[in-house]
Amino acid sequence: MSRDDDAYTFDERLPINPIQAGSTVFVSGEGFSSATDLARSMVVDSTAEEEGSLFISTNQTCGKLLDNCRRTRPGLDASRMGIIDCTGQDIGQAELAAQVRYVSTQSDLTGIGMKFSALYESLYASAEGGRVRTGLLSLSSLCMYVDLRKLFRFAQTLSGRIDSAGGLGVMLIDPTTHETQTINTLSQVADGKIEVREHDGDGAEYDGELRVRGLRDQPDGWVPFSL
Repeated sequence: MSRDDDAYTFDERLPINPIQAGSTVFVSGEGFSSATDLARSMVVDSTAEEEGSLFISTNQTCGKLLDNCRRTRPGLDASRMGIIDCTGQDIGQAELAAQVRYVSTQSDLTGIGMKFSALYESLYASAEGGRVRTGLLSLSSLCMYVDLRKLFRFAQTLSGRIDSAGGLGVMLIDPTTHETQTINTLSQVADGKIEVREHDGDGAEYDGELRVRGLRDQPDGWVPFSL
């Protein structure tokens, strides 16, 4: 792992303290809703720091993902962004500022891994200090297409690459769609977890609540957040 002064920071609206470079974090939430938005925000916060961002998108086309990123961060600089679109809906030469690579099916973990390696190298070379944030949206979707052993090795490989490059990994998972054994197995590749739930109480300005587990120097208990 890298030094504390290389930690990745987040928008002030997110009650998450800097996370050490080289870390992979699970964002866990039912139905994905606010958890998806949070995971996406943690990655696109890279644009404010002149870092690179790389998404592996299993449920949204690259165009829809990019639109959502721009709604999250209106000042998004997509030129430092890469997307691996695994939806099977190749939109060809659409005018997208981001670097896009296509994989025809979510079951092709080898293809996803190859696209990831090439795109990560490209972003690493151009990003400030070689700093790249990776978002896998989502592990649960991939689990529908491949067995647990293959998915674990794939996630472990991604996490190892992120660690060695001093990056940040954010992997989305819905705990309600998996058995406990599956969650426990996949959790071994992560350094910590951010649990997300609906906001409990008044305050329409909040999108949900989060609780950080396994990462040092983070807020205690459930904390409301807005995006």
